[in-house]
Amino acid sequence: MISRVAESCFWLHRYVERADNVARLLRVNRSFVLDVRLPEGARWRPVVVVSGEEERLSSLLGDDALDEGEQVQEYLTWNENNPSSVYSSVKWARENARTIRETISIEMWENLNIFWHWMSGGKGRRLYKSDRDAFYLRVRDAAALFLGVSRQTVLHDEPFAFMQLGVMLERAGQTARIVDVKHYALAQNGASGASGAESSQVGETAVESAQAMALLRSCSAIEPFFKKTARTPAGRPVVAFLYSEPLFPRSIVHCLGQASSLMSEIRAEAGQETGVTSMALLHKLVDSVKHNANSGAIETNLHSELTRVIDATSEVCAAIHSDYFDPSFDSSPGPMTSQIQEQA
Repeated sequence: MISRVAESCFWLHRYVERADNVARLLRVNRSFVLDVRLPEGARWRPVVVVSGEEERLSSLLGDDALDEGEQVQEYLTWNENNPSSVYSSVKWARENARTIRETISIEMWENLNIFWHWMSGGKGRRLYKSDRDAFYLRVRDAAALFLGVSRQTVLHDEPFAFMQLGVMLERAGQTARIVDVKHYALAQNGASGASGAESSQVGETAVESAQAMALLRSCSAIEPFFKKTARTPAGRPVVAFLYSEPLFPRSIVHCLGQASSLMSEIRAEAGQETGVTSMALLHKLVDSVKHNANSGAIETNLHSELTRVIDATSEVCAAIHSDYFDPSFDSSPGPMTSQIQEQA
């Protein structure tokens, strides 16, 4: 398999997954700040910080923009200078798809092309202005449709494995970022127990309980949480569910476990001499996440653990690039996505 094609498959699905997750986060946070009284610095700044875009947004729009809901939503949805915005993610997903038209199915191209033209042609912008909630739902549904079509209309061979590997690694990192919003927002709010997943000894505040529900909503996890745990949503059980529930497709443990299986499939096809570094890093990350899920580490220092997961996932992606997409014998530039900065 040509390294350029493998890279485009990997990034195509990463970008679609990223657009989905950013839209989810913005939609849920928008509802949350309307329902819960929070200090100014705990309303929209946490979303920017955990998205890794604090420095870039400040340099482009000024520090005051970090606390302005409309400016944060505009930046994370439409700003072309933000490689993680919904607009940029859909744009680069389509560009990657365009370069591998012979690899993806006609249905995949048609769905992604419709998604892009809706975003760039005016209809998406008009819906964003008239009904923000409906806009973010439309992005979520379009991403789900594309990912579903891709599973149903292509051979489940090596290119498909790279597509799904991109989804799983992106989703693991994004789930960690979404959960970290709770930590940052509660720390800014001065809530007791905000230094980790733990709540106070006397019970959670109304803000903490509302944030727990917002976490579940952002990951489409309300029904799975109730079916699996039959518990009242609260900080500890919600964070534990999103971190370590192996049967939930957006949990960190599930996504990294799936990524490890996909990497094994790729190595079996490409040869065990390839992907040694990335496989070792991924195995190390999976083992540590499973250990920390069982040892209670997420209850004592949630923020540090989530930061470690985010950084380690980025390290795995960088190793995949070195192992598969940028072989030493190929000095030519990679696809257009190689020019896009890896999300901080």
